Amino acid sequence: MQYPSLTSLSDCFGSITVFDALDDRLSVSRSLGATSALKPDLAAAAGPFDCSIEVSGNPCALQSAIDHTSNNGRIVVGSWYGNTEVSLKLGIDFHRSNKSIVASQVSTISPTLSGLWNKERRFSYTWALVKYLCPSRLIAKRVPLSEAQQAYELLDKGHELVICFKYD
Repeated sequence: MQYPSLTSLSDCFGSITVFDALDDRLSVSRSLGATSALKPDLAAAAGPFDCSIEVSGNPCALQSAIDHTSNNGRIVVGSWYGNTEVSLKLGIDFHRSNKSIVASQVSTISPTLSGLWNKERRFSYTWALVKYLCPSRLIAKRVPLSEAQQAYELLDKGHELVICFKYD
């Protein structure tokens, strides 16, 4: 299958705003094609957004995504919260705004999208994005999976931007 050619992320997504607490990750986001890369406290001034994708695993970030998504917009939860209980404000403002919260389960295609997307199309666009972004160029450190805890701590503290796990 021929992969689509991308010259910028806006080819697929239009405007992309990234939020992160660490300056280095914001800088990398800009270099990868984000339209803007901002600290989380600027979300209110930058939004509202048609679609927000939360991938931090931080419940405060999920609430911020809900709060700063446009009426009738969509919030995609790409984080894995495991068994963590998350408290969200889903009161009258949330219900009147008609926002949707959806999971980003990737092993299957949602029945509501299966008429538009199949595995081949999704695979094609995914590889086009990987080819465009070239994430392997960001890898500065490779560690065995047994060092995952330390690796995540380094990432969380901003001492590393990208760590690749070696599965031996």
